[in-house]
Amino acid sequence: MDNPRGQRFLLWVTSFAYVLIALEVLFMITPFALYFYGVYGPILEWLSIHKATAWTTEFFLPHMVFVDDALLNGIAYMQALFVIGMVLFLLAAVPLYFGRLTGRGVVSFGPYAKLRHPQYLFLALSGFGLLLYWPRFIVLIFFVTMLFVYYLLARNEEWRMKREQPGRYEQYMQHTSMFLPGEPGRFLFKMLFGWVGPRWLGLLVCYFVVMAAALSTAWGLRAYTLERIPQIRVAKTQVVSVYPRPDDELKELFSIAQQSAKVQAFLADNPKRLVYIMPGDFFLTGLILQEGPRYSEHVLKRYPHLREISKNRHSGGVVKFFRLGYKFFKTIGTTRRVYDYERLVFVEILWPDGTNDHVHKPMEMGVRRLPGLVVDIDAETKELLSVETVSGNNAWGRLPMPNI
Repeated sequence: MDNPRGQRFLLWVTSFAYVLIALEVLFMITPFALYFYGVYGPILEWLSIHKATAWTTEFFLPHMVFVDDALLNGIAYMQALFVIGMVLFLLAAVPLYFGRLTGRGVVSFGPYAKLRHPQYLFLALSGFGLLLYWPRFIVLIFFVTMLFVYYLLARNEEWRMKREQPGRYEQYMQHTSMFLPGEPGRFLFKMLFGWVGPRWLGLLVCYFVVMAAALSTAWGLRAYTLERIPQIRVAKTQVVSVYPRPDDELKELFSIAQQSAKVQAFLADNPKRLVYIMPGDFFLTGLILQEGPRYSEHVLKRYPHLREISKNRHSGGVVKFFRLGYKFFKTIGTTRRVYDYERLVFVEILWPDGTNDHVHKPMEMGVRRLPGLVVDIDAETKELLSVETVSGNNAWGRLPMPNI
């Protein structure tokens, strides 16, 4: 703990990497997305094209598919910690900087009367909420790493404060906990890793154990999610609905789509395939298809109001971000949808090397899911409206996006 230069270097490196991950969700649907993914995209792309690392870009909780499950919906509500934690972090900064500006030395009022490092606690809460909102495995890896970096930074600050305020700061430490009241973390560390010496080695062992536990939990949550997403199996095709719906409805829509010669050819050419069923105006369509919702000329003539939506799909900037966020939270826990037509997106399943050998399940970790066809069906009459061939890209090219 006596090497502040090394700790600062560690902090800057991991903070920069985590910021790149965290900002993905903030920039992905704003006008800055093109620039941001120009810098960040190659990292995700590189990870996704290697079987050994492709799993890191996968999502372990539902983001695009809405699940009627109490546990998963409860976890989704915890995304609010992203905002709550950030607000608390800013509020905790007030007494800290007030104390420094007024020369009070050791700040021991406000949240600092109970905790020595409330700002790191609130940043951790905010980061946890962000992790649940954009739950890539790679985000989880950086989140766990940042927790340990916060601890190292806090220890470094205490080392400096004991030198600046000798005696007084030691007395303050005796009456306040580090991050949580009662310091349960210190108790668990001593119980599980206190026998490991020196201390830095015990901390390193703790880091790998916590990381393994976090990844195992995330893996389990992903398996739990896949068992509960609304889906059916039709022959060799996995049919997934983005909203909970009766199996009979999914079978009927898939059967109607199969009437198209284009669909029949796609199914014949792609033995491993996946089909998403969604409202035609689904607000997260861009995660699957390039340029978000795509409307054929036939559909635009039938529903003229969609033409204006299609023309202005990239407008809005930050306002659009918050509007989409509002829509997202409105849909949590709901299953009733009102829309004019159904949309089926037929997706080809491939390994990163372009083959589909030994792909056992469409949602298997590490496989690429490339859209090939979009089929629109009238929601009321069940008339097949259009079948469009698409580019194989999502709104951000071929970057790995949520598939559950």
